[in-house]
Amino acid sequence: MKKLLYILCLVLLATTADAQYYRRGESSFLLGVNAGYTYPLGDFGKIAKNGLGGNLSIKYLINDVIGIGFEVGYQTFKSKIPTEDNNTTQNNKSFVIPALLETTFYIPTWDRSVLPYVGLHFGAYMVNTKVMKNDSYEPNAGISKSIYKISPGIGPNIGVLIELSDKINLDLKVRGDYVVKIDGEYDINEYQKGNIGFSKMLNIGANIGLLYKF
Repeated sequence: MKKLLYILCLVLLATTADAQYYRRGESSFLLGVNAGYTYPLGDFGKIAKNGLGGNLSIKYLINDVIGIGFEVGYQTFKSKIPTEDNNTTQNNKSFVIPALLETTFYIPTWDRSVLPYVGLHFGAYMVNTKVMKNDSYEPNAGISKSIYKISPGIGPNIGVLIELSDKINLDLKVRGDYVVKIDGEYDINEYQKGNIGFSKMLNIGANIGLLYKF
């Protein structure tokens, strides 16, 4: 009799735990929007101030712990200090548009109302840099050019989803983005070439946003 009661208790406990763990009937798709702060490092960090922006994302949950997704974002940066070369002074304004694929591993928790995760994103980064040069000796020789470069990149992210309702989660995330190689050269004219001032990007940032389940 004691053994039977023990078995019944175990079954009841397992059933209760299972019901609590899967209490939400989760959807397979998540649509998100967030705002972000970016701190540039390395070559890019020498000439650019901290950036602001955000992104849109859509995720598909393969199962309770694995998800895949796509995101597109926008980040804008201003020149930290003008760079000087001989008699010329150069200011840069840049924005970055990442278009990325993402894989995510959600760490299981008891009731899934707070769900930590780790992920990896990779794809293409379009970098637009507006270069403004002034020559102290020849004012008419100054230039203003907008240069577009597309380069591959990759980065990790770690975050947490916090359930606000059955349909909406708060998404808090820390991320890194590494753009391996950027061709910094551009044509000033048919005889001269210039350089945007950096050849790769290493950025760290933080995002806060909302994910809607549908």
